[in-house]
Amino acid sequence: MSDPPARSASWLPLVPVAMLFLFALNQAVRENNFQDFAIYRAGAEIGLRGESPYDTAKIRAAVERQFPGDDGLANNAGFFQPPGGVVVFAPFALLPYPAAKVAWAALDALAAAAVLLLLRTFADPPGAAPRVRPLVGLAVGVALCLNLLTAGVVVVGQTTLLAVGCVAAGQWAFENRRPAVGTLLWAVPFVKPHVALALLPLAWYLGGWKRAAGLGLAVGLLTLAGCLLAGGSPLFLGDYLRFLADAHKGVEFNRVALNSQITSWNRLLVAAGGPAVELDAVTTLAGYAVWYALVAGRCVVGEVWPSPAWAAAASAVGALVCCQVLGYEALLLALVVPWLRDLFLAGRPAVAGVALALIAVQVVPFDSAAHEGGAPRALAVAGLAVVVLACGPRLPNGAVRTPPG
Repeated sequence: MSDPPARSASWLPLVPVAMLFLFALNQAVRENNFQDFAIYRAGAEIGLRGESPYDTAKIRAAVERQFPGDDGLANNAGFFQPPGGVVVFAPFALLPYPAAKVAWAALDALAAAAVLLLLRTFADPPGAAPRVRPLVGLAVGVALCLNLLTAGVVVVGQTTLLAVGCVAAGQWAFENRRPAVGTLLWAVPFVKPHVALALLPLAWYLGGWKRAAGLGLAVGLLTLAGCLLAGGSPLFLGDYLRFLADAHKGVEFNRVALNSQITSWNRLLVAAGGPAVELDAVTTLAGYAVWYALVAGRCVVGEVWPSPAWAAAASAVGALVCCQVLGYEALLLALVVPWLRDLFLAGRPAVAGVALALIAVQVVPFDSAAHEGGAPRALAVAGLAVVVLACGPRLPNGAVRTPPG
């Protein structure tokens, strides 16, 4: 028999989501922020005109019009998303800019609500996660929505919250036998392909080669559509690759030697006095190869197929360790929530507490000047990677999972 008070309080987790929406709406209506969103929208707007969004001069001109006097932003602005980003941001490019900002604020809130599904997904078997108590959902909602990291993501108009929301909602769709919806949602984070690359092995592990192939096909079709819109030919993808190789390292925010907020392994190398190794496609893929070799080795040592929750946590942590990304991408660590749930169910609160403490480091506002030469976020991510590997892929009840489909 259900508990009437608990049922009546099931709306509680949405309170912090509503508060986040009001904050985002205020930024959209009263403040001239959403800088990264403005760049993404400008790139889509240029692409919809049949012009190349990789013409840096056009992007910088758009930034200067929207943020006059901010030379630092204009001089470092560029549309670095793949052609598929033109398609994802096309709906916002078709709206007047004030309306587009309000729509983006609403999408942030919708994504935050979707992230709460992580409390119920990535269970084994699908649907086996216990019913979420309203106060637990409220606590997770507060931790997700009302922290400085999420606020920073919202203020600058970054895509991390949208990406995590799409992964959470997509997994819910997969578990409820809506694979087409899940595949489309998981394709959206590929506007940042180096980070989203971790979703491909996760899709294979959770759903077999057909799910992984479907995801690859969806991303390919999204890319093709963007190429046809902006360049009129599939060969436009080459323009993007050439632009990325030449221009991305020219942005000071993305330089590992200059930005202590970067979370990847090479930031730790710089902090230890080593050389500043700027990651490119080859070194990023090499990092992923090493990470997944460690993940596979841990599973072999444990003689167990890992739980879906552990696999999701390993994917999120691996992306932050292997990719040269800024601190706002640490919001991907919301994907660790299902593993924390399993740790508590398995009677391992100490491990969950250590993991939570390392995640909490990501929301501390480290000033770059005060911490020059240090790498607190990168160190915490590396520590979390050690915890994920060391504490293992067991299911909460100690059962052995069957091999993936």
